[in-house]
Amino acid sequence: MMIVLLTIIAIVTAGVPLAAVVLVTVASRQEETARSIAGRAPGSLARVARRLLAFQAVGISQPACRSGTRGQDRQAADPAADEAADELVPAGGLALAGSGRPRH
Repeated sequence: MMIVLLTIIAIVTAGVPLAAVVLVTVASRQEETARSIAGRAPGSLARVARRLLAFQAVGISQPACRSGTRGQDRQAADPAADEAADELVPAGGLALAGSGRPRH
């Protein structure tokens, strides 16, 4: 009888955190898909996850929409600006980008 009780306690102890992780993961994907982190939760699952994490969207503005930035909108932009963006250099110049000695 004692072994059964300890087994049940072990399953619950391992299962509750795992269930919380799954809940937050699924709700986070819903929030990202709906782009609703600054507004109302998109569903009951996301609302439960927000309560579990004590999340409040205070001071968060609506995120900018990223759709189309790599597609047709970018093609219509200035080609010189695209070339400049492709040639980004690390902060501090190229000398600080590596360790100085190549590895063999």
